[in-house]
Amino acid sequence: MTHTSEAHTKEFLHANSPGKAPLNVTFESLGVGTPIATALRAAFPEVQQPTTMQRKLISAVVGTQDILLQDFTGTGKSFGLLLGLLSKPRISRYNSKKGKDHATKSITTLLIVPHRDLAYQFLHWLHHLLTSTGEPGPNSLASIVQVLVRGSSPENLTNSSPRILEAIVNPSSSGLSMLRNYPPHILIATPTALMDVLRKEPEVLQLSTLSTVVVDEVDWLLQALPQKSSKYATEKAARANQKHPDVLKTVMDVLYTNTKTKVSYPLRKRLLKMKLAPIDRPQLIMLSATMRNKLRTAFFGAYGWFRRGKVLKLIKTSSGSRPAHGLNRTITHHVLVMSQDGSVKNIAGARKARVSTPSDVSEHGSSCGEQDEEEEEFIFDEDDEAPLDDETDTNMLQASPVFTPGMLEAVASAFALDVPNIALLVVPATTSVRRVIFELNRLGVNAHGLDLVDDDAGRAHLLSKNRDIPDENPTLLVSTLATTRGIDFPGLTHVFLVGLPEGRAGDVYLHVAGRVGRFGRRGKVITIVEGRRENEGKNGKVSVRDDSKKMDTMLKKLGIGATKLEHFD
Repeated sequence: MTHTSEAHTKEFLHANSPGKAPLNVTFESLGVGTPIATALRAAFPEVQQPTTMQRKLISAVVGTQDILLQDFTGTGKSFGLLLGLLSKPRISRYNSKKGKDHATKSITTLLIVPHRDLAYQFLHWLHHLLTSTGEPGPNSLASIVQVLVRGSSPENLTNSSPRILEAIVNPSSSGLSMLRNYPPHILIATPTALMDVLRKEPEVLQLSTLSTVVVDEVDWLLQALPQKSSKYATEKAARANQKHPDVLKTVMDVLYTNTKTKVSYPLRKRLLKMKLAPIDRPQLIMLSATMRNKLRTAFFGAYGWFRRGKVLKLIKTSSGSRPAHGLNRTITHHVLVMSQDGSVKNIAGARKARVSTPSDVSEHGSSCGEQDEEEEEFIFDEDDEAPLDDETDTNMLQASPVFTPGMLEAVASAFALDVPNIALLVVPATTSVRRVIFELNRLGVNAHGLDLVDDDAGRAHLLSKNRDIPDENPTLLVSTLATTRGIDFPGLTHVFLVGLPEGRAGDVYLHVAGRVGRFGRRGKVITIVEGRRENEGKNGKVSVRDDSKKMDTMLKKLGIGATKLEHFD
């Protein structure tokens, strides 16, 4: 593993100090295997004990009970989940003719994630644990964990460790040899890649031995239908589902229900006939930082994946240690409004920045308030954005701007004036990330795309920086929400969001804002939106749009007050 990846993971784990468990609680006492705990201490000697959330989660994961977890960003739940999964017993398959001496190890846990960068993050953590005592041999990492994602051909990845490359597989027949020959203890996959294999070569997965299924960031992959839908909302949902089939629901129906849908039932019937379906019902774990009550209810009712009375619910409740929205008080929220004349100002009503005090750094412990929106949005798996073409600068210059002129200039100005090291810019999913990077580079910004596996500019700049030492040439990483959610950015101080958050605006904003201020660190979230605009249509009718007003309303619903950003009126 690279030094930069080590720095990332060490800083992430070292930051577990807030919300620690009592001193007598050790990882071993929670069920973490002794070899794993030993590797943990060798890899991260500064980690002394689990956080409060890890203490609750690890012991539950090691058991067999289903778990429904909703907790804030930055509480260590992802790493705690991984330690628990590693400590579960490894399951083997026996050939009745050859006997137990010819047992074959099988996949024990299926961890489903929304995008490949989150899968890569888990992989890097495991790689660092494995290399704590020296460079491992061939296939050693792949026998423990493998990542199944589209567009992950190892020959296209040149800057990663050989052990990491061995553990990354793609759904094509030629790319499945490692998964077929060395079934891992934990398989991390995106829904689309998993479905590719289930349909083409299900025997590779051997799901009959599966004991645990985990769905991380479940509310991003799956949204519950509104309980009271208008005709318009119903038709919109049907169109969305037709355009982007709910792959995760199909996978879950295959594993947990006998629902006779056109897609899941034939596939489940086929797996049963091939004796590839799970022999026993696997433990089910679902988690996210934002999970609305409607969705949690649907797990027991409409979807039927959870069984009532048999699920451990780890749902954060409100307390005085955090605001109702659940973000740390060390985060300040800023909104810049671009007027029709091109000027940029702080949003009306923004308060003056106050001097931070030690009391601003609080422990983790309350929950996000649930705000029911009038309109539900379907969010789907975006694990494999289409590869970017080799567009020339000429083509870039001739193309239409990706945003209203002036918005990226506002990002560039705020970045130059306020960012010491590293910042993240989150753009809408429909935006060309490459075009945004091109335009920012023209404005003199050191902008790069986010790539946690093979792009040194993305991985190294993000994971190795000391946020206390200003950089002569700060870096702005550009990404979409689909490739940002769930990722830990320990060195990040600023997040920029261009335009109104998409879909469920409140939930989206909380996830974007949660990239900074983790474990009590300070951070800023800067949103750039357009002010009041009047547009005359073909029929002469004038329409009015005011994104700043919508942004103000959303923040008030979340209980967040905007703060004035220095250098702007």
